[in-house]
Amino acid sequence: MTPPASTGKSAGAGEVEEPLLPEFSGGGHGASVCGAVFNVSTSIIGAGIMSIPAVMRVLGVLPALVLIAAVAALSNASVEFMLRYTGWDSGPPSYAGIMGDAFGRAGAKALNVCIAFTTTGTLVVYLIIIGDVLSGSAGAGDEHAGVLRELFGAQWWTARELVILVTAVVVLLPLVLRRRVGELLF
Repeated sequence: MTPPASTGKSAGAGEVEEPLLPEFSGGGHGASVCGAVFNVSTSIIGAGIMSIPAVMRVLGVLPALVLIAAVAALSNASVEFMLRYTGWDSGPPSYAGIMGDAFGRAGAKALNVCIAFTTTGTLVVYLIIIGDVLSGSAGAGDEHAGVLRELFGAQWWTARELVILVTAVVVLLPLVLRRRVGELLF
């Protein structure tokens, strides 16, 4: 029998020490530490890292580094905010719940609007990347053919707009039509 992970609080007389991350039962229907790490890693490595070279090309090195430092400071403030307003024993079940507790209903609604804009922007970046990889890009003197055009040549069905549309309808639409994200687990 292994002792539970420390919660950061010492167990005094009559207190029970609970694990910081409780184990979930139910055959993989709950969240896990590995799943959380994978989710955060894909968010960091995904569209954000792909856009850094373009930001540096447009802004220049120094302003881009200042912008990256500002985003890091805002991320740090956000984490501190979440830790401050969530209790160790019981807290709101979501980030919107934290905002609702801290700023009321208007804060939770403002957060949902910001998340919708962020998610839409991320989706657009991913679609641009998919279009560049599959059907190539042209403009500003940087032209490359893309995977489909390299393999099959310039066809009507290798056009950038059609490739992005088919990807959005065939791949992304079925994923977003799920009522719960947990339904995507294998």
